[in-house]
Amino acid sequence: MRCNVVFAALFGTAVLALCAEARGSELDREFYRELHRGPQRLSPLPEPTIETRACYERLAKIGYFVAVSAQPEPVTCSYADLVRLDHVTMPDKTKVTISPPATLRCATAEGFAHFIRDDLAPAAADFAAPLASLSGIGSFECRKRNGDASGKLSEHAKGNAIDIGTMKLRDGKLINLTDPRAPGSFLEKTRALACSRFTTVLGPGSDAAHNGHIHLDLLERPRGYRICQWTIPRAIMVSVETPMPRPRPRNKK
Repeated sequence: MRCNVVFAALFGTAVLALCAEARGSELDREFYRELHRGPQRLSPLPEPTIETRACYERLAKIGYFVAVSAQPEPVTCSYADLVRLDHVTMPDKTKVTISPPATLRCATAEGFAHFIRDDLAPAAADFAAPLASLSGIGSFECRKRNGDASGKLSEHAKGNAIDIGTMKLRDGKLINLTDPRAPGSFLEKTRALACSRFTTVLGPGSDAAHNGHIHLDLLERPRGYRICQWTIPRAIMVSVETPMPRPRPRNKK
């Protein structure tokens, strides 16, 4: 049985859940258990706009998510179209799990889901094995860029950015995207795909804050300007000079 729209009121908090799975899934139960654990600083979900509802419908076709209420304070980080994306469904109905689930604005979640489904998964399958999961996920967080209290508001605070660290393939292989020992050709392909899909890509080589993960966002800049700053790490090769043998003395006549 497939579900469309479910409203649940718990302790004054309204939750809108849209999914492409059967109702009563473990994810739903866990989400509601979280609401029971303590007081929530969440406001009831407003009626979604036409654009947001259309985004929900598109995203439900390729993944599983729940729409969540934004925190009311601070106002600069309050958005009405945040969703929590749990996994992306492949064309063959297998799932790519997102760990932990990513909280993003719906349009950004949709773009990220297509990046996984249309870009990363085929690249992983061509390289070694189908993609199973992405981990080390960072998403919505009300903060300034790089944690600097005096800086500009981060795209994470707008629900417009996601960080990824490690990919797991179905054969058990783990690929750390910032590890110098990771296969360089696959990282090169992943970087090219990311930079064509997102307007900002930051990783090793951009600044110290992004040495351990890859940052992706969809910030719109004047004249379509894009940033792609991800230096693919290389394993350090130690060169040792081997001394040549001394020339053999000539025979004296």
